[in-house]
Amino acid sequence: MARDDRTAAPARGEPMWLAAGAAVFGVLLGGLAVFLGMQEQPPAHAPAPVTAPPTAVLPELPQQAPAEEHCVTGCSPGKEGSLVEAVALTREMVVTLRSKDTIGAGVVVDDTGLVLTNFHVIAGEIRDGSRRVLSASGTPEVTGAVRARFADGRELPAVLLVADRDQDIALLQLRPADSAERFAAARLGRSSSLRVGEGVFSVGTPLGLEHSVSQGIVAALGRTHILRNKQTPLIQLDASINVGNSGGPLFNLRGDLVGITTATIERAQGIAFAIPVDHIFTLLRALKQGELARSGQIGVEVDSRIAVSEAAAGLGYRNGLVLQQVFAGQPAAQAGLQAGDIIVEARGQRFDAYGAGELARARLAREFVQMVRGLIPGETLALTVLRGETRLPVTLVVAAAPADRQVFIDAEELLGLLLDEKITQPTVDELRPLAPITHWRGREQLLGARLSQIAGVRVQSIHDLRSVLTELRQLGREGTVAISFTLKDGRELPIADFPVSSP
Repeated sequence: MARDDRTAAPARGEPMWLAAGAAVFGVLLGGLAVFLGMQEQPPAHAPAPVTAPPTAVLPELPQQAPAEEHCVTGCSPGKEGSLVEAVALTREMVVTLRSKDTIGAGVVVDDTGLVLTNFHVIAGEIRDGSRRVLSASGTPEVTGAVRARFADGRELPAVLLVADRDQDIALLQLRPADSAERFAAARLGRSSSLRVGEGVFSVGTPLGLEHSVSQGIVAALGRTHILRNKQTPLIQLDASINVGNSGGPLFNLRGDLVGITTATIERAQGIAFAIPVDHIFTLLRALKQGELARSGQIGVEVDSRIAVSEAAAGLGYRNGLVLQQVFAGQPAAQAGLQAGDIIVEARGQRFDAYGAGELARARLAREFVQMVRGLIPGETLALTVLRGETRLPVTLVVAAAPADRQVFIDAEELLGLLLDEKITQPTVDELRPLAPITHWRGREQLLGARLSQIAGVRVQSIHDLRSVLTELRQLGREGTVAISFTLKDGRELPIADFPVSSP
């Protein structure tokens, strides 16, 4: 049974380069374990204690345009302007960014001089690249100022406000001599209004050629598994994107900012990607509100043992998730979902590729868990559900997992451990099927064991565990960590290389 918590690596075989330079809880999947040679030995040394991630202090963020159509001077509402007009309108808003080892681009998004770009454009200036989210709060994270140059040749320093490595986003602040100076800023469009085939253009510094314009179309929407955060939905383009285009704006032909150029496929021609502006500002708002470290949730319970109905099969659906319960006041209930509904599509994609049968449904449920948990609170999720023989399109606004649930989600996602929620001391109830730890030969010893130490930090309660896992989530990378368990018979079991999964 799967219960909602009421709460970037390239695709294999596809070389990538960055062009600069609700969870459902307790899904049982089964699967065979494979011995990976984990040894039961104490760590060679105790790492430094883990600290909580910094809190980002951001200025007021600019507002996006209303969802309805809008246009620039010289065009009628709902009509696209010409490329020449749109480029002229946006010219003063684009900057070339130079850091220690990298050249890229950015775009001014408000009149005080906030500049959006990619994390990897300014990565060479970062002191500690191991952290997922960097903030200017407290100790400065940047060794020197990035230089921003406008189309007319004027150059200003820019300092980092916040950056997210896994989402490849950074927000900078221009530092003019007169702090009261105001700048021309891009109008923030709505990437959710983009259509496949719609004309767009990017501006950047390909191969050092500043303020170069490249035109193309939207080739596809909602591409995932491209960036380090595999759930980030990207806009696929057919525009000519090269090294140096990273961080540059993607505009529609009305001159509205709809994305930030981020990556391309090395072996392909005319395939590139941009981060949607809706996603970017949802991310920044969640960070400002302190919700970025929280998983997404939609408030449903599903049981992967239940097969899709004959009605669903009659409509051609091989797989789906049957809702057993929809929790009141949560996103699914607010969107009108009901028990008995069957989710058959997410983000415009059917689930048929998973195949049919209980194992396929279990695999689908687990993938759905990860997708929902990877969404940013405030982000939208488009679903198609079946109610009898009626197909219903539904759009949910994802909520943040409650703080008291997040520690259990993190233990499951990061460590593969399902903890007993009735015990105040962190005690292993089950192992998440297919988690890396399930490949360990001695995994059975962990059932009923209590976590006693992680990364040199003593863990005596769920509260202690929460702060440690928050830090592991902030590091946001796969690897290993030293963990000690107290077994049911009282023996201590130290594991020097316990596997950690990226959230």
